[in-house]
Amino acid sequence: MAYPFPHVHWIKRFSSMWNEFALLLGVAICGLAILFFKKDIPFGKLKDLYTDMNSRVFSWQGLEVHFKDEGKGTPVLLLHGTSSSLHTWDPLVEELKSQYRMIRLDLPGFGLTGPHPEGNYSIENYRLLICNLTDHLSLDRFLIGGNSWGGMLAWDYAAHHQDKVEGLILMGADGFGMEKVPLRLKLARSASYRWLVPLAISKWMMKKGLEKVVYFYSLISPEMVDRYYHMALRQGNRQALMDFMSERKPPERALLKQIEIPVLIIWGRHDCLSPVEQAFRFQEHLPQGRVVIVEEAAHLPMEEAPEVCGRIIRTFIDQIHIRPKRSYPAQADGSGQIPMGV
Repeated sequence: MAYPFPHVHWIKRFSSMWNEFALLLGVAICGLAILFFKKDIPFGKLKDLYTDMNSRVFSWQGLEVHFKDEGKGTPVLLLHGTSSSLHTWDPLVEELKSQYRMIRLDLPGFGLTGPHPEGNYSIENYRLLICNLTDHLSLDRFLIGGNSWGGMLAWDYAAHHQDKVEGLILMGADGFGMEKVPLRLKLARSASYRWLVPLAISKWMMKKGLEKVVYFYSLISPEMVDRYYHMALRQGNRQALMDFMSERKPPERALLKQIEIPVLIIWGRHDCLSPVEQAFRFQEHLPQGRVVIVEEAAHLPMEEAPEVCGRIIRTFIDQIHIRPKRSYPAQADGSGQIPMGV
């Protein structure tokens, strides 16, 4: 057929080619989905792998919140980051449990605790969980700490409950934005690409993600990769991550200036998600904030350098207990850092 206007022919031809390409792309995506999609892992199977004699559950809002409570002495409550679990604290707990009561939990949406039945992942609800759990454990006064997003939860809680918190420990904490957001979190944040989150789970991708948060790749053992992989596939956790990211709203940064308790800010020198400069931004906002840099660590100093972090935290707690006014003298060099010999 001859077209009176030649460009009409090319438009129709391009439209036909585009339709064929879209069809092939759809078939390819479906094929990839079948190839890469991993089934959820039932809670019962993971319970056998990742609980021990120190594991406990706290019934709360229709959830069985998994937590561990070890050691005796001053209580220290630890909160993990996004897509992590309480197991991230295991090396540090081993360092400190002989002197302190170490408590950590799988926050709703992650780890063995799994998805919140109503999808409530607001900062206020996490704060309520901490209140209810510490009441359940009869903790009148305690220290609270957290890594990454868990650090943000910790400083939000401390700002609202300074009557209960003796000291705050921040490790690579959220509060000033991430420079390099992991792929799964980027996808979960995007309304257009969120549907890809269930596909973005493989052991290879988990290993690549971990390489962005540690300094020495040798730390990434097959067991570590398996743990992150299994927790991501825990029944309901993929949907929980998407719901969590869509609801995630950080607390007001102005709250930091209201925190008048001692604050220990531990940061890995090579943290590329939250660069080390952010440690000093926290210090500027926290009246009693003190920074300690761990040289051979990145975003997970408690896993990368547990002995160093343990020594830093012991000194911090000792200083809190021997100073009735809970204040720290300024360093002679004006650095404002606690002398840890690190």
